[in-house]
Amino acid sequence: MDTKKQSNLKSIILQLSIILLIVIGYFAIDFNKLYQSLKGEVKYVTQNKQCDLHQSSCTIKIQDGTEFTLSVEPKTIPLMKPLKFIIKSNNETLKNLTLNIYATNMFMGDFNLPIKNLGNGNYEAIGTLPTCPVGDMQWNADIKIEKATENIGARFQFKTDI
Repeated sequence: MDTKKQSNLKSIILQLSIILLIVIGYFAIDFNKLYQSLKGEVKYVTQNKQCDLHQSSCTIKIQDGTEFTLSVEPKTIPLMKPLKFIIKSNNETLKNLTLNIYATNMFMGDFNLPIKNLGNGNYEAIGTLPTCPVGDMQWNADIKIEKATENIGARFQFKTDI
């Protein structure tokens, strides 16, 4: 084989290799997951243990000074019925917030409820929690704020019965 054909063959193999690497990288690497892993775990501030969402609203001030006050309606927090999660904050411009609710003493699923900005620091999410024949379920309700270099948030805790 002459040197020109050999050079063309090497060039074609190199180009195909680059295209193959790009295709594999595009489909095999979850860049969002990679980016999130670089920011690390979410650093949650948990509510005061004496605060009971069945009795009153609870307030958490997170690392950047943002405050979240959560109340749940109805206060009995019934299962299998619509619940309104009412959030007030000193930050009126929060975007892309979700309320992630999950049981901590048994897997009952993850419930990612979109939080609607109602204006003036008022936010709201609506959802339904499943029932469990065991009862005495313990739940976390997490609000996460994604920042460029870290993820921070508020973790509210409550219990439900059958």
